[in-house]
Amino acid sequence: MEQARRKTKPKKRLLGKLVILIFAVWSAITLVSLQGQINQKQAERDGIEAALAEQRIRNSMLSEDIASDNLEERYARIARERLGLVFPDELIIVNKNP
Repeated sequence: MEQARRKTKPKKRLLGKLVILIFAVWSAITLVSLQGQINQKQAERDGIEAALAEQRIRNSMLSEDIASDNLEERYARIARERLGLVFPDELIIVNKNP
């Protein structure tokens, strides 16, 4: 009987060590994976913050334009550049020679 007890103890110890080793490896892999995800999300956040800063600059410029008295000039410039419109008494001269 004593021999049976001696044989089971080393097996239990080996099994316990194996379980601990598997848990340690799993924990390390999980930590590395999570760190990679954290780095990816931080890079995404930095990109979004940069886009947000650009949009805030555009918004402040638009707010300044709205607050200024130059709205008619701005509308006239947009009408000329984007829509190709002119005032009724203007002449359009087209130069076909580059």
